Amino acid sequence: MSRQQTIQHYARLLTRWPTDRLRPEHPHFQQLLRKRLQAAPSSHANEAREVNAAYLLIDNAFAKQYPLSENVMKPTSAPTHYTDLERELDEAPDRTWWDGVVKRVKGLVRLR
Repeated sequence: MSRQQTIQHYARLLTRWPTDRLRPEHPHFQQLLRKRLQAAPSSHANEAREVNAAYLLIDNAFAKQYPLSENVMKPTSAPTHYTDLERELDEAPDRTWWDGVVKRVKGLVRLR
């Protein structure tokens, strides 16, 4: 792969890579891609492999190739654990300070 093609792939990856909703102020992978764009042509020998690995991650190829079974995703001890965790991670970035305090207090006080 030529250096120009590699630069184009890194630029495309930079536009397609998702931002971290929990920590948007820390774009670590995006910074790495920018450094690769500005690097000297022979500074990294495995650029083609890195680009290929990043595309596989973006396309979720490993999750498609090795899907998790229902037993793993819904353990008998806590069947809703992973769905609750996913919901919590989706809600966390939009939560206000007060919502966080209320959520914490609700976690401490459980009425049955």
